[in-house]
Amino acid sequence: MSKDRFFLDTAFVQALLNHRDQYHEQAKVLFPRVRTAAEIWTTEAVLIEIGNALSGFDRQAAVQFNKPVSALS
Repeated sequence: MSKDRFFLDTAFVQALLNHRDQYHEQAKVLFPRVRTAAEIWTTEAVLIEIGNALSGFDRQAAVQFNKPVSALS
């Protein structure tokens, strides 16, 4: 585990998942650092945005993704 700390935002996740995103390659390069980070911070709003973005591709996956988020409230 590294000492890196990251704030995870919607743009990074979308770039990582969408091979047509202009930042896809940069996100792929950064992803190993994110995976081994000591801390990853985000907000409930970001998680909901990610779930909403997923719903355009796979609605059931988005529902499953957002279930833990709704439990936070």
